[in-house]
Amino acid sequence: MEDSAGPVAELSDPFVTDAIHCLELLRTRVGARRSDGRNLAVLVIDSGVISRIDAVWGYHVGDAVRSRIGALLCAEVLRPGDFAGEMGRDDFACVLSTVEGPAVALLAAKKSLRALNTPFWIGEEEIYASPVIGIAMFPEHGDQAEVLLQRARSACTLARNLPGRVADYAEDRDNSAESTLLYENRLRTAVSEDALELVFQPQYDLRLGQVMGAEGLLRWRDPKLGLISAEQAFAAADSADLVTDLLSSILNRALRNVSEFRYSAGLDLRICIKLPARALRQTELLDVIERALGTWSRRPGTLILGIGETSVLWTEPVARETLGRLKDLGVKLSIDDPGMTISSLFRLASMPFQEIKIDVSAASDLAGTSKSDHILRSLIELAHHLRFAVVAVGVTDDAAAASLKELGCDFMQADYKGPALNPEQFVERFGFNEG
Repeated sequence: MEDSAGPVAELSDPFVTDAIHCLELLRTRVGARRSDGRNLAVLVIDSGVISRIDAVWGYHVGDAVRSRIGALLCAEVLRPGDFAGEMGRDDFACVLSTVEGPAVALLAAKKSLRALNTPFWIGEEEIYASPVIGIAMFPEHGDQAEVLLQRARSACTLARNLPGRVADYAEDRDNSAESTLLYENRLRTAVSEDALELVFQPQYDLRLGQVMGAEGLLRWRDPKLGLISAEQAFAAADSADLVTDLLSSILNRALRNVSEFRYSAGLDLRICIKLPARALRQTELLDVIERALGTWSRRPGTLILGIGETSVLWTEPVARETLGRLKDLGVKLSIDDPGMTISSLFRLASMPFQEIKIDVSAASDLAGTSKSDHILRSLIELAHHLRFAVVAVGVTDDAAAASLKELGCDFMQADYKGPALNPEQFVERFGFNEG
């Protein structure tokens, strides 16, 4: 069998153990496809297991498993003229020298998953790989060997978050991965330079009609990226292993500011900070909070942590344990999850929350419609039965606030009262006059 790149005899062993040789062969195949106008596919496979085997049993065992994976790919996936090679400790590349289209590449990826989902026996231990696969096509996704490998690797990274464990390259995905890396680096700089800002939105006690607290809202303004949302900041921190540093920066800034409110304006307020539930996986979180409270001489009960993305709590025992430890410390815990369903309360009710936020913005006719009143009264009564205080957000005007007070709602956080303010503006606005 001849290829315009040369005879297939050069691949008497279709598995290449040298990454440089593998790249050279791919360049040859790409050149051949440029000449004949046919398609080529590159699959990058992350086995997800060899580095862990190295750590537990040693490199010699990892090498044996690598050889076994190479043999499986050659026997189960490759056709005459194709080849595979080692690209990293856990990474392999399969080059399908000619394909009719993406469907053939996808079929090869599924064959690879099946081949690698068989157990590897190490002594008496049965070990499974955890493979993911990224696909790049010539010429659709690139016309250079290096570009195809890079884009297949980019797709491979994204495949870890997909149920099928396979992804093909798409330019918007690659841009997303590039943006994430950029955000990570910029966040690292912002945290180290203490360049993050907080603005404060007042929370009102509906029974007393006065400001009783504030929520500190992260405002990360980057010179190059512009205004970045808190969600993007936490996502970048999560991927860069900076969550503890980010939380420390936010908490210390918030507690410092609320302490200044007390001393400079006589405002003894509680302060609420929202964080995603996945942040509770950080084992250092409790120490960070204790240190921050001590530094700024704040009582634990004046700090409220609003927890979003609560579905994480079902699958993360460490996060649930952290909730309990925070409750023991005296920090108050609030459910702040707009995506929460009523059925979620069955589980959340067993966790140490003391407060829940309810978005009432959908009840635009709040001030006068009995159906809205009935729904809100039921939600508020349910929360009170669970011993949750209720904070209403999305309140549109004074009439809606009065209706919520009548229905038994405890607190309100409302944009119509004015925008979130920086610390100086907050003191000026509320230090002497709450009107």
